[in-house]
Amino acid sequence: MNKQQPRTPGTSIFLFRLFALHPAMMTLAFPVHAGAQQPQEINQPTTTAFASANPPRLPVDPAPDSLIDAPSAVLSRTAATLDSATPEAAAGVVRPPPAKLTRDEKIQSEAERTTACEEGKLRGKPCRVSWPRVLGESLIFLAAQHGGNIAMDSDTRNQLTHGDFWAKYEYCVRHYRWSRWKDDDPFGVDYIGHPMMGAVTSSIYEQNDPKQRALMYENSRRYWMGRLRAMAYSAAYSAQWKVGPASEASVGNTGINYYIRARDGVYTNETGMQDFFFTSIGGLAWNVGEDAIDRFILSRVRRGTRNKWLLLASALSTPGKSAANVSRFRAPYYRDLDLRTVAPNDVH
Repeated sequence: MNKQQPRTPGTSIFLFRLFALHPAMMTLAFPVHAGAQQPQEINQPTTTAFASANPPRLPVDPAPDSLIDAPSAVLSRTAATLDSATPEAAAGVVRPPPAKLTRDEKIQSEAERTTACEEGKLRGKPCRVSWPRVLGESLIFLAAQHGGNIAMDSDTRNQLTHGDFWAKYEYCVRHYRWSRWKDDDPFGVDYIGHPMMGAVTSSIYEQNDPKQRALMYENSRRYWMGRLRAMAYSAAYSAQWKVGPASEASVGNTGINYYIRARDGVYTNETGMQDFFFTSIGGLAWNVGEDAIDRFILSRVRRGTRNKWLLLASALSTPGKSAANVSRFRAPYYRDLDLRTVAPNDVH
């Protein structure tokens, strides 16, 4: 049994890594989105038709109360040409080319779909969770977490570059202390860092679920059920982070060494069941807290200013949502639109 004591980072070093990760991701994303979310004026194409004895007939827009469930539905209503078997084609009438949607039109159509999914007016495929996006964005966040550990921890780099990777990973999982609650990590790691991680992964799930991605805090069944589903995904991500194939057990080999900790004499290998539960449960509490901040404080900030630096600074109060936004290449302060609570021009 290996008695060598690893150089484990203290609470201050761990929290520095954790809190530095989010501003770093936000800073990288900000130049991309500073100009990407500006309104653009696009000239609409004019209608043309060949000479014909009959007047040209243009495509008819849907009734005002009809529901558009996605931007693609708006695009489909302006087909470029008619089928050759139609009377219009026989008469030589050509429909105009499809018009490009303006930013406001795209926002409006997405908001209509989101709001309709929330209220149960739209069901089926448009309202399902997009799992490819959930997993892709989670992979980006996972890479950022491991990248921070590799860059800032020499022990992680050493374990990753020496020895048999899979043999050490199997050893760490086999010697994980499944019957012990505490993993002997510092308070800040267990009760601040892991709940924040749970809030990020919960937000990643939520922003890809049309039924809840625009929901702010409210005491309703749909809100709490949606947040519980996000918590379940956060628990699965946490389990992968602890013992999965791309986990602390494989990248850095947490648990490979047993030692007596000098400051308190505790015999440990820094593994336990605590993080499996507290990441998701604490993440739920953190996530609900960010929802409340977003509804009662940040919504007023977004209505009161369009200064992107002020909006970026305000996004630091919701680090879970900010990091999740960056994982989908959105500005940290971006929010999905809900027509029940906010107007399209409130989104920057």
